[in-house]
Amino acid sequence: MKRSVSLLLCIMLLICAFGCTSVAKQPHEKQKAFYEDIISEYTALLTAKQNGEELPVPSTRGMSKRQAAIAEALYGIVDAYDNVTGLGYAFKDIDGNGSLELLLMSRYTSIYAIFTLSGRKPILLESVYGANGSLLFAPRNRFFLNHKVSDGSTEEITYYICRVDGDQMAYDSVYGTVYDRENKTPAEHFQITDGNREVIDTEAFNGLHWEHRQAYDVGYGSVSKLLSPRIHFPLAADTAGDTLPVADFSDYAAILETYDRISTCLDTFASLSWTTGEYDTLFSFPDDRSYDYYNRLLYAAYHGSGNIGFSETDLNGDGQNELILLNEDYRIKAIFTKKDGVPVLLDAFAYEICWLDDRGFIHVDDVEYNSLEYAVYELTKSGEYRLDYSLLIAGGGFYYPTLYYLTRDGKTEQISYEQSMELYDNDYCRYSEPFTPNEQTRNVSKLTYTPLTEFLEDRVAAAVDKAWYKNADLEKTTGKDLAYGRTLLSFARVTDTHLKVDIQYTFSFHYPDPNRDNYLIADVTESELSITAHEENGCYVFEEAGIKGKLEFLDRNLWMIIEQSSDERFAVGSHCYEQYIPEE
Repeated sequence: MKRSVSLLLCIMLLICAFGCTSVAKQPHEKQKAFYEDIISEYTALLTAKQNGEELPVPSTRGMSKRQAAIAEALYGIVDAYDNVTGLGYAFKDIDGNGSLELLLMSRYTSIYAIFTLSGRKPILLESVYGANGSLLFAPRNRFFLNHKVSDGSTEEITYYICRVDGDQMAYDSVYGTVYDRENKTPAEHFQITDGNREVIDTEAFNGLHWEHRQAYDVGYGSVSKLLSPRIHFPLAADTAGDTLPVADFSDYAAILETYDRISTCLDTFASLSWTTGEYDTLFSFPDDRSYDYYNRLLYAAYHGSGNIGFSETDLNGDGQNELILLNEDYRIKAIFTKKDGVPVLLDAFAYEICWLDDRGFIHVDDVEYNSLEYAVYELTKSGEYRLDYSLLIAGGGFYYPTLYYLTRDGKTEQISYEQSMELYDNDYCRYSEPFTPNEQTRNVSKLTYTPLTEFLEDRVAAAVDKAWYKNADLEKTTGKDLAYGRTLLSFARVTDTHLKVDIQYTFSFHYPDPNRDNYLIADVTESELSITAHEENGCYVFEEAGIKGKLEFLDRNLWMIIEQSSDERFAVGSHCYEQYIPEE
């Protein structure tokens, strides 16, 4: 008998396990069908509210606990807001386990409810609405939530950082502060762990709070917009139409055409509100994936510099080329690879500086308002875009000390300043000092910039009317603190095929003033050089004064490629120059 019961139990567990995993294996379009009843009820409530009808309070008698939680959340969300035309829903596999979550959201990407699938049934993970605020997207597939309670003399703010973990919500940190309104100072900091509240000191609070503060300083709008899936609005008419260009990411050629079309709408970017979704009406999207890619590429292209172009190269040695979107200064804007023949966007970069090292690893310098993050990724031969490590320098200022974090092998730990600098200097900066990260990409990779559109103007004639500059840090090279080099180029025509290149070089370093505390003295030396370059095979080449190389004139940048040099001011390699504007 016991053996029969055990066998039956095993069979039931196998059936349950199969039921739970089979949903994740189904195509996303089929998974959406499991949420149809929720969307239908949500739409009916929104329509009634818009028509001025009284909302029917849900009767939960006879309902299961799961059903009652869903019904109460739907009613509460719609009842809490007067203007419901901006409320909608979206789908996203938040934790990457193959199972779609359903999000009830606003046009401004605030999240009021998160549902997931347990077996073949939707369950409510979290709902927040009305006076309780909303969930906000945060990096690394997490959410922020702030909850504020006031009693007159004090104000208590609790901060939550949470994430979807399968069929439950996991809370990575819950902490807060009690603010004394009369004295205008924090009266207490606290942390809640496993339901237990304990008082913590200011240092511990700062260690927990830097992410919330960083998101506030940078702006939740941009963060949420980049992470938000496409929102469907039940009360809004479909404005896509057949005349809009399609955001097509079906192959590399289609991606280039879409990227080119995206670049043409950048001129109107400032006149429309990107964070409120107005740019979402400029293209039609065959699926949610195309919307996500479009959204990220639009933001990356807008924050680019120079003409938009591309290159193809095999980053991981698997015999298959990756598609690299980049500007003419070799600043990488996006990287695509192929999985099962379908292009997949690995990442897109707006403010971040993305560059390649001599191993083919991908470096991302992310400079935010109050943090610096240096991350190294590897595209493995199996196609995994894997984080090797991330060095984060967060905080700073009078109230918030600078904190250092290292993330590696899925774990984040706080490290010392000395440890962070050793990692940064000895491993992360894998390029010689005269070069910048984007120059490093060109020097060590096989990327070859190809513009999406041809230049119309005479680039050489345009360059002659301007001056061009390049800066370089030289502390390691010279052994001096705060040492910098600046090279300034200007041109004059000698003949139709010859250019005179005037070069001004300035080297400066700073050292403490012995007569005054906290002051520096600048030591500056200047030198000049003139060479003549002549046209040859579309470039201007030169060989004199101990250096040999060529000049490439582009739309907004100029490259000087040094092939041989006996002059320490000009290191062998590719040097990128920008237009020099004195008032800047």
